Amino acid sequence: MKKTVFIAIILLISQLGFSQAAKPATQGLKLAYVYEDYILQNVKEMKSLQAEIASKKVSFETKLEQKAKKYQEEYDAYQAMMKDITGLTTDSLNAKLKLVQNLKKDAEEFQANSEAELQKMIQEKFLAIREKVNATIKTVAAEKSYKIVFRRNVDSGNNESNPVMLYSADNGKDDLTDAVLIKMGTVPPKK
Repeated sequence: MKKTVFIAIILLISQLGFSQAAKPATQGLKLAYVYEDYILQNVKEMKSLQAEIASKKVSFETKLEQKAKKYQEEYDAYQAMMKDITGLTTDSLNAKLKLVQNLKKDAEEFQANSEAELQKMIQEKFLAIREKVNATIKTVAAEKSYKIVFRRNVDSGNNESNPVMLYSADNGKDDLTDAVLIKMGTVPPKK
């Protein structure tokens, strides 16, 4: 029994010694966090990108509707020709059929190409915005003398590991999110 109490006291003293030795190493370490998804939702560049995407979609849809309408008109004309083929040659029927097939193929290719172009534009511009946000986060952190900044996001559906903060007694003073938005020229929305 005495041996167990003695070991417990030794362990307690060693734990206290290790915790006292570790304190000076972490005292100057300032930690902060940002809500990157919140920044991306509110930054001006992202709102401009969303408007550009919407505009391009409308443009592509209008052109695709025009192509579909032209195809439908030519297809209907071809069907009408097939009802009364008297006086028509095989060459004229084949030419009309080829025209209809080419119009359909053109519309399908346009749709695939426009979707690919839109996706490429989104990826390139989003990456540029995200890089700008990350650079601004680094600048704000350096200005405020933070050594480590964590990304905290509301949605973890972006396949990245997000730190989970179980407790924070800072009452938001270590949240750099609004400072990053201000640095990027965006007035943070009222909370």
